[in-house]
Amino acid sequence: MHVLYDQAMTAIKARSVTIGFSIPEADQSRLDHLVQVFSAGNRSAFLRMAMDRMETADRAQRLRDLQSYGVRRAAELAIPSGEISERVKRVLSRRS
Repeated sequence: MHVLYDQAMTAIKARSVTIGFSIPEADQSRLDHLVQVFSAGNRSAFLRMAMDRMETADRAQRLRDLQSYGVRRAAELAIPSGEISERVKRVLSRRS
């Protein structure tokens, strides 16, 4: 298993670029702690993990926004909540 991980990390490093960013000096100990806890001291691995989590948070927010839009539109069109699922299924089945 470690061999596959090492090969994957070698491939990632081969295609990696170095970027610089700054944080307030007061946040350095927070960053160091989080890097140690979540990625065994590897800042690059920590950043990749943080990016994955932020993408997940972004997707979740977009889904919440879509759901809010759907609720507003259903209210505007006076669609009873019990009919929403069936209408969505009908629309999706027509697209297949």
